[in-house]
Amino acid sequence: MLQLNILHVAVQLCIGIIIAAMFVRFIASLFQIDERYAFIRFLAYITDPFIVPMRRIVKPVWVLDLSFFIVWFMLSTLQLLLLQSLPPGW
Repeated sequence: MLQLNILHVAVQLCIGIIIAAMFVRFIASLFQIDERYAFIRFLAYITDPFIVPMRRIVKPVWVLDLSFFIVWFMLSTLQLLLLQSLPPGW
């Protein structure tokens, strides 16, 4: 029973941290806060492996970077699939 909780929490925490970092970085990009700040560089370090490949495929529309939304949707779907794939009572 304890393993189920740990596994669920680990999946939710890992993907949740990435999604939260992407949200903060998206807001920072709207206000054009660049990477000279250490916190923004840290967020870029965490989120770039997910966002940069999507930016190569989907170009920004005016100021709005759609790659954030697409990666958010993909990570949320991955989280849902991972949590549903765990056997009940495991």
